[in-house]
Amino acid sequence: MFTDTHCHLYDEVFETRKDHIQALALENGVNKILLPNIDVNSLPKMDAVAANYPSLEIRKMIGLHPCYVKEDWADQLDQIEAWYHQKPEEFCAVGEIGLDLYWDQSTLAIQIEALNRQLDWSVAWDLPIALHVRSSFKELFPVLEAAQERHNGKIRGVFHCFSGGKKQINRALRLGEFYFGLGGSITYNRSATDPVVKNIPMDRILLETDAPYLTPSSKKGQKNEPGFLLEVAQTVSEIKGVSLNELAVLTSANAEKLFGA
Repeated sequence: MFTDTHCHLYDEVFETRKDHIQALALENGVNKILLPNIDVNSLPKMDAVAANYPSLEIRKMIGLHPCYVKEDWADQLDQIEAWYHQKPEEFCAVGEIGLDLYWDQSTLAIQIEALNRQLDWSVAWDLPIALHVRSSFKELFPVLEAAQERHNGKIRGVFHCFSGGKKQINRALRLGEFYFGLGGSITYNRSATDPVVKNIPMDRILLETDAPYLTPSSKKGQKNEPGFLLEVAQTVSEIKGVSLNELAVLTSANAEKLFGA
């Protein structure tokens, strides 16, 4: 069975299709789903997901997405931290956190401040991180490297929707226990992405959908969903030369090791 390590299943686009989504996920071998948090408003939405999808194993992350780091970011982090302390056992990671310079470069300074605070959480709470990195590898790596030095190498996590190349893979591996989330984007321009996937060690690959975003090629025009993870898995299995069953076992073991999920 597969683990979808990054899925916004609380998004309102899924509201009227819950039964179908659960059935297709199970039919295609997806039985575990990890929910990244976005901001304070998504926290209560995540709580409803487990009840809505009773046959799926649902785990939650907690954090502030870099695109939601605005003027009120410090207050949002205070609220998110307080929410965590109410039921810390419910969360498997700090995420999704990171840097996004695609939409707004003017917030870089506060994005870094918010990221550093959440990196400190991950060590204090002994949780991995789920990193959002868009147009920002150059800015992100120095922040992570400084944080690893500050915390004696205790930070571990995944580069969600990994969009780097061999250079970024090697730099990430030098950081410590870091994994690479592969989703629908690896099915778009395979002449560019196949060589990247080939360079990622099998024991550092995680599968994800980022649903409802990044729909795989064959489902273009539809909203992404957990059941579509199968196409991502088929693509990785072809590139890596392993069977789907082998890939399911390996990537689920990787998810278990990192997230306990």
